[in-house]
Amino acid sequence: MTDRTLTPGPMSVLVDDVRGHGYAIVQIRTERAPAQYRATRCTDLGGCDQAATLLTLAVDEVIEDETSAGLSFARRGGAIIRIPVCDEHRVEASHELFYVLTGKARPDGIRAFDLPGQYLDWT
Repeated sequence: MTDRTLTPGPMSVLVDDVRGHGYAIVQIRTERAPAQYRATRCTDLGGCDQAATLLTLAVDEVIEDETSAGLSFARRGGAIIRIPVCDEHRVEASHELFYVLTGKARPDGIRAFDLPGQYLDWT
């Protein structure tokens, strides 16, 4: 499994993953998401009973201009596709999400990104 990557600066690495794989995988703390996207329990397929602490999301486009960058999250039926998990299952969630989106195993080289301290627009 590939290492997680912090992205404190430009979104160029996210753009590279979207270009190369169709998606970039992002994980954020649940408290940073609107209530409609949160979950109280980990949804790991193994049946975990821990509290969900992270949301795993897929970015299908990075929109950048001179002053800001925005993320377009993958959706189905208008709803953002996400997998809420506990800290213990954070790695498995990025693999599961990529499989849900593509029907394929997550390829080597695609990373799961943290976006600490960055504002996300959920509209």
